[in-house]
Amino acid sequence: MIDEIIGINIRSVLVIGIGGGGDVVGSTITYSLAINEDKNAVLGAVLWERYVNDIVPGPIRIQELKNAEAIGNYLAIVNGDTYAVREGKHVIPQIANVLSVIKDDGLGISISGSVNNVAKELSDYVNKYGIDAVIGIDVGGDVLALGNEDGLYSPLTDSYSVAVLSKVQEITGVPTILGITGPGVDGELDRDYVLTRISQLASKGAFLGAYGPTRDDLAILEDILNRAITEASALVFKAARGHYGNVSIRGNTRYVRLDISSSITYYLDLKKAMNDLPLANLIINAKDPWDAMKILNSRGVMTELNFEEEVYRYYRTRLKIPSPEETYLMIKEIKGRLRSQSQLVDR
Repeated sequence: MIDEIIGINIRSVLVIGIGGGGDVVGSTITYSLAINEDKNAVLGAVLWERYVNDIVPGPIRIQELKNAEAIGNYLAIVNGDTYAVREGKHVIPQIANVLSVIKDDGLGISISGSVNNVAKELSDYVNKYGIDAVIGIDVGGDVLALGNEDGLYSPLTDSYSVAVLSKVQEITGVPTILGITGPGVDGELDRDYVLTRISQLASKGAFLGAYGPTRDDLAILEDILNRAITEASALVFKAARGHYGNVSIRGNTRYVRLDISSSITYYLDLKKAMNDLPLANLIINAKDPWDAMKILNSRGVMTELNFEEEVYRYYRTRLKIPSPEETYLMIKEIKGRLRSQSQLVDR
């Protein structure tokens, strides 16, 4: 099946959780599919944790990793014992929790540099290790956002990663696939809206297939969820176990509508989809995530980096993280401010 999705017979594939945090957990479904079909699969993840696990804003840098083998400024071979030290605190990336269960090494990717530089290093890795295809997995589907959606607040990491992967495909020529696992499960874009966006891309020939987790996939996922910190990927598992109806996340500040379709991964041809991913295109030449944030903010689009910086200021002042209710108010205030600024610029 993996060969049919990619469109060629492959020997090796790199599967990357592109949204940071727990996206690598949901990515294990595709990783397991490749392993079960006797492919040489490497599991990767963008090293950017949510504030509940890492209070320091922005992506983890390779230089901050311990028990990892740096292979450049933006890549490292990581394992189940890998952690980062950020402002004196130990931070365990979710990929380390996953690798401690599947007993393998993986690839940590820091998007702390420019899109071009990160793409160059990742392309060198793909060429050096004979990777035949790259699959980037976004849990929830925010990567398909247009930017004006009310619930959207964390589009930067996955859009930045897609910009990187688009350039990797240009440089290496290997097939690059975008996977959407669990439409809407992160509580930002509505499930039906994400499915509509997938349908729109399918009408342009971008849809490559879909895959739902098997019992063996779910057994592995259950073990991982006993260690990993993730709400969205946990809902993929919950949906596959038959949960139907609304579920609250983010401290009861958001609600997700689950059914069995919430366990499915939908695969898209990135080359054919790229023209319809406006946020990734806006930041295709960004110098770093902070530059990307400024570009998106200028269009009235809030990012998780805006939010993380606000949470960090709160933490430094009060020596505690804000409550879910307080973070919800922060998001509303930031979104309102950015939209007002954008409207002033447009006049």
